[in-house]
Amino acid sequence: MSSAQGSGRGDRMVAAWILDRFDDHHARSVTLFRQMRPLLDPRGEADLPALARIRWALLRTLVEFQLFKHRDIFDPVIRLGTPPQQAQASALKEDCAQLGADVRAFVTRWSNGSAGTAWADHRAQTIAILDRVERGLIDQRRAIITLLLDNRAIILPAFRARA
Repeated sequence: MSSAQGSGRGDRMVAAWILDRFDDHHARSVTLFRQMRPLLDPRGEADLPALARIRWALLRTLVEFQLFKHRDIFDPVIRLGTPPQQAQASALKEDCAQLGADVRAFVTRWSNGSAGTAWADHRAQTIAILDRVERGLIDQRRAIITLLLDNRAIILPAFRARA
């Protein structure tokens, strides 16, 4: 087997590892979405302490997710890619950062005790942010697959240098 073949298999393994990490982060997020949605049923009573716990757990999970994407995927391409690759990775990073900022603002907004007095608004805004994050993560995964395929030679050496 030539070293190029071995390297190609290694590159595929690292790319698969990156996607597995993405999917692990995504699965943790989806678990929290699924825990939160039944608590938003308009026919039920608001379980504000449970919603608060899940809201903060979701924020921590999404921050870890964001750090992983920026460090292991976007930043190597921005640093080492061609101008079009850099533009794509920069746009993905900016979108990811904006979504993260919106989630942090949402958590801050509803961590002041007002959810009980503004239940309808809280419920609607919670559903909206959950829907937005879920769609955003699905879109990011598609874009990251393309970025990995197009930039394997950039992402993987940068990843190996950290390991």
